[in-house]
Amino acid sequence: MTFVNNQSTSSVMFNLRKTVTSVFAMACALGSWAQGECSIDVSIADITKGDVVPAAVNSKLEGKLTQALGKAGMISAPYDSRFFVAGRFDDAFNDVTGGPSQKNFVKTTLTIYIGDAEEQKIFASESFELSGVGGSEQQAYTRALSKIGGGNAKLVEFLRTGQQKIIDYFDANFQSYINNAKKAMAARNFDEALYYVTAIPSCCVGYDQANTLAMQIYRQSMDYTAQQLLAKARAAWAADPTANGAAEAHKYLSQIDPEAACAKDALALSKQISQTT
Repeated sequence: MTFVNNQSTSSVMFNLRKTVTSVFAMACALGSWAQGECSIDVSIADITKGDVVPAAVNSKLEGKLTQALGKAGMISAPYDSRFFVAGRFDDAFNDVTGGPSQKNFVKTTLTIYIGDAEEQKIFASESFELSGVGGSEQQAYTRALSKIGGGNAKLVEFLRTGQQKIIDYFDANFQSYINNAKKAMAARNFDEALYYVTAIPSCCVGYDQANTLAMQIYRQSMDYTAQQLLAKARAAWAADPTANGAAEAHKYLSQIDPEAACAKDALALSKQISQTT
């Protein structure tokens, strides 16, 4: 029993097993999330001071915050993460000496925030009094930041406190995420539904409920996608029961996950096509 492209039914089903849809990829990511230790992904945003802060200053602070986040048991994540750490300089003194050997003096307060970009809220903040001297404003700020090490106890403790406040937030609000996921699931907005359930960290009280629902979302998404592909394959074969129609139908059949509820129907259609062409 062969397709016109000389692929046997068993070969077709082998291709089905090799196919990984976008939804299945999300489920794999979810599986690793479920097995990992509790951690909060936090982006590091650029610090501010009126106008743009020099890139070297931002880079230095980012390195310190990345190190401190690791010591606090948190993860420095890409810039599009929901939670972020940001900072702001508020100068008490900033001056430049005259003469041939010009120096910049700065005395400033650096305030670090942990916030939620989606809810537009601040969970925690901490201030550091700094001062520095350099041949340029950039160098003065860079030297001021040198007084904060990545292992600074005050900084690490602040980040741990911020992480706990994030966890407390999800403990208090996880049910709204579950409800939103169920609404999206009912509307077949599976990506949105997975977003809500995977937002709940594994150390929060709603994690087990979210994880169970995530598996249901994945299954429904896989079955729904497979049904759509099977319908397209049947339509293609019905419209053109020739070699061309068989090739078109096979294009859809090869994308159906073998674990989908309609996998047997997909196999039956492939056999029907192979017997006809």
